[in-house]
This record gives sequence, structure tokens and C-alpha cells, in this order.
Amino acid sequence: MINRKRLYKEILTALGKTELGREELIRSLTEKLLNCSPIGECPLGPVSELRGAIGALVDEMTANGVLKEENGTLRREASKPLALRAESCEKELIALLSERSMTRQELRGALEKRFGTDRTASKKDDSILHSLIGHVIKRLTSFGLITLEAGEYRIAPEKRARLEDISEMLALKSELLARIHAKGGEFFEHYILTLLSKHLASTGKTITECYVTGGSADGGIDGIIKTVDSLGFREHLMIQAKNRLEMTNETAVRGFYGAVCAAQGTRGIFATTSDFHPAAAEFLDGIDNCVGVNADMIFRLACECQYGVKRREGSYIIDTKLL
Repeated sequence: MINRKRLYKEILTALGKTELGREELIRSLTEKLLNCSPIGECPLGPVSELRGAIGALVDEMTANGVLKEENGTLRREASKPLALRAESCEKELIALLSERSMTRQELRGALEKRFGTDRTASKKDDSILHSLIGHVIKRLTSFGLITLEAGEYRIAPEKRARLEDISEMLALKSELLARIHAKGGEFFEHYILTLLSKHLASTGKTITECYVTGGSADGGIDGIIKTVDSLGFREHLMIQAKNRLEMTNETAVRGFYGAVCAAQGTRGIFATTSDFHPAAAEFLDGIDNCVGVNADMIFRLACECQYGVKRREGSYIIDTKLL
């Protein structure tokens, strides 16, 4: 298993004295950690998995302000903001509101203390946390789990009886996505293609082909799934998989949609372990042959297909053999 803590330190060490381009950093760290083994493994795991893990962690550290990218080069920031995930924010926010109703400002202050952003010198992590809080509040309100009354957020009365089950599932979702993220981009490409194939098969589709395209020259298409239904209709699905913390913007979605159209795919699926910015979600809603799969849907499909999550004695647990 990839040791994220060690990778984190190696990235900071590599950028401690000089600036490096992204690919240069990944290559140099891979070479440094590579064990001259004929099976192509290093002390931290298979080389391909290691490269993916380094790339994913660089994205995460950049999104959280630990690293800064300018003119194609990466450098360490002077301060060290904390890594924050939307799922963790969601779980902690529900835990706070289960105790009492709170204003948005009170939620901000309490979550700053819980995550420790009030103890860091950088304001970057505070800004990220505030953005996550706003996003989570909007989602939970739209789901009817929380309500706003007299300026205070509270658990909806009709949901309180099920709060323990809801909290348990939120914690499971947080753990699942954290484990997927830790295993890197290449793992996520294979994981999401298998998950989608299992879901499609459960709806009556027959999978005729399923493969990761691989390489940097994939044209924005990370995977292909080909299906046929009982009537003989064939579909050619194209998938892009992004294993990262930051939300996907409209530009990225438009670029993927253009790649699907150029390759004459019948449908496109943009899968991300985070979520989509409102403009990106609106764009996806406006087209009929391309959809977005976010962290929530990944978790739901994982539970339905029992891939990454297993059902045991009436409860869901993480499949530790896979993750």
C-alpha cells in the first residue's frame, strides 16, 4: 500500500530547495524511490501506482495551498495549510447540528476548531473550509436533511429519528472516498470503470469491452465501455476519471464533452471523487449524452454494486481487500 505520509514528506523535501515542473517532480521521485527489482516495484508499491499516487497528492497539496504552481513549475508555500475533504466537512457539520442548532457563523467557528484551521498561519485553508461549508450546507438543505429557521441551521425534525444511520453512512462515505483518493489516479480509473460496468450490467446491459486507455495522449478519454442491450442496440461510452479534491469546473467538462464528440462516442461519463461547480453541473444538465458522476454517486453505486463497500449482517463496511 502507498505510504501517503512518506510521499508527502518526499514531495516537500524535493521542493525544499528548488522549483520543479510537475512531470519532472513525479519522475525524480519515482526514480529516487525505485528499487531495482525485475518486477518493477519500489518500496512504496508498483511503479505505475506510485506515479499515480504522487500526481494525486501533488494535486491535493496544490489545491490546499501547500504547493503553488506558477509558469509550469511547483514550489512549496511558506505556510502549510491543512488538507480538507468535503465528506469530512459534511460528517462534522451533521455531528455539530445533532447537538444544537447553529448559525452559519457559529458553524464556521466550530468547524475551524475541529479541523484546526484556526491554528495555522495560512488563511488559504480557512478559505477552502468556508467554501466547503457553503457547498455542504447547500447540498444538505436541498436533500432536506437540514433546515434554516430564524437564521439557524438545524436537523430537519423528520430526519432526526434516522440521524444515527445517516451519520454512520456519512462516515462510511468519507472513509471510502479517502481510501480511493489515497490509492491514486490510475487506481481510480480502473475502479470507476469496473464500478460503472457492474452498474450497467445490473440494468440489463451486456458489457462487450471495458478498458482503460492509459497514457498522456489519451485525448481526454481515460476509459472505454462498450455495451449491447437485449434488442441489439450498441453503445460506446467514454469516461474521464479525476481523483482529486477540488471541484471540477465548466472548462474541464466542456473539454471532455468535445473529446467525446470528436471521438464519436455515444455517451460520456465524467467521474470525479469530489463534485462539480454549479456552472459545470448546469452545462451537464443541458446536454443529453453526457453525465457527471460525483462523490455522492460513487458512494451510492459502490453500495448498490457492493464494490469497495460490502454488506455484512445488515450493515455496510469497507472492502479492505480492494481498498
